[in-house]
Amino acid sequence: MIAPTKTQWGKIQALALARAFSILGSQLTVFTLVFREKEAGPAAIATLFIVGTLPAILFAPWAGTIADRFSTKQVVPLFSIIGASAIFTLSQDVDHWLMLTLLFIANTCQSIIGPTWGKLTPILAMKEDIGRAMGTIQSYFALAGLAGPFIAGILVDRTGFVITFMIDAALTVMIAFIPFVLNLNHEPEELAAGEKTRATEGFRFLMKSPLLRSLVILVFGLVFCVSVINVGDVFLITEEMGGNAFIYGLVGTSFAVGMLLSNVMIGKTKVTLTKELQILGIGMGILSVSGAFVGISPNYWVVMVIWFIAGAANATINSYGVGMMIKETPHEVQGRVFAAFGALISVASISSMGIAGLAVGAFGVREVFVASGIAAAAAFLLLFPTVYKEQMKIIKAS
Repeated sequence: MIAPTKTQWGKIQALALARAFSILGSQLTVFTLVFREKEAGPAAIATLFIVGTLPAILFAPWAGTIADRFSTKQVVPLFSIIGASAIFTLSQDVDHWLMLTLLFIANTCQSIIGPTWGKLTPILAMKEDIGRAMGTIQSYFALAGLAGPFIAGILVDRTGFVITFMIDAALTVMIAFIPFVLNLNHEPEELAAGEKTRATEGFRFLMKSPLLRSLVILVFGLVFCVSVINVGDVFLITEEMGGNAFIYGLVGTSFAVGMLLSNVMIGKTKVTLTKELQILGIGMGILSVSGAFVGISPNYWVVMVIWFIAGAANATINSYGVGMMIKETPHEVQGRVFAAFGALISVASISSMGIAGLAVGAFGVREVFVASGIAAAAAFLLLFPTVYKEQMKIIKAS
């Protein structure tokens, strides 16, 4: 890869905006599926999230290899059209198992497209601007997160379970043309004579780098402890606190507002690497205890405040944490590293949600939230010092 001599902020923003619309569509689908399956209980919601998460785990080595070995203009259009077809079919009255199959297909396509998009950031941004670039990109994603639950809540409440899928399918088709409209393309580097692409190189690199290994273990622990919220929050808001689909959407929106404002500040503010690391630590610490505070909240208005703060904290991980990984990873293996990182985090998420589906029904949603928050705080206290130490070694060496 030829390193850019100038950060192309215009293309970064245009690409981020297009991807944000796609994320908005995905949120509409997830929101609709959660409400459509809610009556079947916590186990059904957990199954939904597990099926949606499995592709990122099962196909990570091949998804990353595709991202590294094929161009953006080959990968994105093909898998966008396949994914859009599956999403459109979800709008029909299909059998439960067919619904899960279609969700699996759509998310398989996303698991391949994601690493492909990720390889464009170091092509467009100079190394010293990657943290800010990630903040800018995440700002647009947060806008989608802000609008997604709000729009989904209104559409599900007023129109039922069809329109949201059609919107998502249309936006997924739109993303297929973005590489051509913006003339963005990652051209894979040619292999040396006799050289073979190793699909598992992403996992090997993550475990070989002391910094990335410690960062992945920490994020794995946090995600494992916090992901119970994905299964339980709909029951907490609607059954424990008496909210409806619109209120549930507002709760999700508050998280996105926090992310948006935090990402805007990150994108506009250039700080030292040491300060990035310190801010990342504060964000991870706040996020780790958020689940426990949600569990003891008296009403959904308090939950909205907590989620606003948690969203701001989460933005530091998406910007500085992921930016740290990008800067530490050679471009020729970034697709496989991104996919491997996503797979490991998905393992944490899917394991947590599987346990949560049973635990919420057995012990109660508040009790499970408090227990997971305590566990997440313990994981942070145990693991972040290692991340700090390894990153400070790199900072001092540079």
